[in-house]
Amino acid sequence: MSYFIDLVIVGLSIGMVYALVAIGISLIYSGLDILHFAHGEIYMLGAFIGLMVFHNLGLDYTMTLIVAMVLTGLVGVLIERLFYRRLTQAGGGYTVAGMGMIISGFGMSIVLQNVAYLIWGPKAVPFPVPFGMPIEIGDLSLPPSYIWIVCAGLVLMGSLHLFLKHTRLGLAVRAVAHNKDIAYLMGINVPLMISLIFGIGCALGAAAGVLVGPINYVQVLMGLGVIIKAFAAAVVGGFGSLPGAVLGGLLVGVAESLGAGYVSGSYKDIYAFLLLILVLMVKPSGLLGVEARVKA
Repeated sequence: MSYFIDLVIVGLSIGMVYALVAIGISLIYSGLDILHFAHGEIYMLGAFIGLMVFHNLGLDYTMTLIVAMVLTGLVGVLIERLFYRRLTQAGGGYTVAGMGMIISGFGMSIVLQNVAYLIWGPKAVPFPVPFGMPIEIGDLSLPPSYIWIVCAGLVLMGSLHLFLKHTRLGLAVRAVAHNKDIAYLMGINVPLMISLIFGIGCALGAAAGVLVGPINYVQVLMGLGVIIKAFAAAVVGGFGSLPGAVLGGLLVGVAESLGAGYVSGSYKDIYAFLLLILVLMVKPSGLLGVEARVKA
């Protein structure tokens, strides 16, 4: 029983990382109507920025997380304004420029990878954070790093919920995500809100990178596996749904951990997609997704 609980705890912590990345993807999709395929590189970039802040500024881990989120969010705003916005029609809406937006996402992914190679090199770098001794609860031995991931993830998700539901700026963000034309007619600065949405999505990706850094090494290609799992989590929960992204991330993490523990660790990347296929067979729109009804 203790082994099962250990696997669930590990799965929840890893699932929290997937959930944060999936929330960023879903937030950008709901606000900008684009699939941000370079979000794995934003996750990687946030981890490297956090590592630099931790080593060079001497900040504690909590402040490192906050600073890395802010800096990566600003990088995300810069990317959206300089690159993605040029592929859209400016004005009251944010109209997707067809396949150009999808191709640009892959292109941005390659660009960010190569920039990271030039700055940090190809070697994996440790992110040493002194979390302390494992926490003993009966027969359970809980690594504090995993508990930290879960707690920090819950705080970030709760803060995002409060921002979107209980602030005027969050209300404006939701209005833009719901209908940009109506938001524009209501006097909302739609381009500014779009930049804010993109920045928040990138900041959440950076948070995931900083949180997972002390468990795994930080390296340029670390975003490749995570972006696939995060997309799977977003689809499992219901693409575009923020609660669905959380639920999907946690389910994918637990399924991966239990599969690796009871079946085989060699195939741990398969379990997320088995879960994805199962969910889509039962509910094609995802667990918390809303099925679109087309009227003739």
